[in-house]
Amino acid sequence: MSEPGTPDELAYSEILERASELATRLLECGDQRVAADAEELLDWLDAYHREGLGRFVEMVRQWRGELFLEQAALDPVVGELLATYGLGTDTDTAAAERVIQLALDEVRPYIHSHGGEVEVLSVSDGVVQLRMHGTCNGCTAADDTVTRRIEVSLREHWIDFRRVEMEEHTEAPHPPPSPGEVSTGLTIGPRRS
Repeated sequence: MSEPGTPDELAYSEILERASELATRLLECGDQRVAADAEELLDWLDAYHREGLGRFVEMVRQWRGELFLEQAALDPVVGELLATYGLGTDTDTAAAERVIQLALDEVRPYIHSHGGEVEVLSVSDGVVQLRMHGTCNGCTAADDTVTRRIEVSLREHWIDFRRVEMEEHTEAPHPPPSPGEVSTGLTIGPRRS
């Protein structure tokens, strides 16, 4: 590519091409620290844009509706930007739900060990709405511990993930069960000969 102009002088596709060229140059520069810093910088910028654009899409969806969002996605620049972050249209909801279930399957043994269960209520624009059941419903530790574990698992498996929203608890707030307190429904008594 010839000497590029300023970002204001380049077409949208040229901007992406130039950014990709610079990122590649930094990542392959041979200096491990520069490459690591460049990769971290790209991750932070990606997270910043994903969340900001995701919130904007949520607002547009509420303000103008789904049809407006679909029409906006027809614009080549807007459509490409939305598609980059998996926003705007939920064309592959089934695939997203499969990935979400796989991520939750990693966390379920922990939740089950505390007598709880988690249910996916909805998925839209990288936001996963969940409901807790069993002893996790109302548990004061569920919001922090369980949500954090779920978020870590979702970030590892789903590139378009933005955040988890938990449904309001229907049970009164209570502390987590102590080890051995989780009821399995079985009664263990003295052995009979």
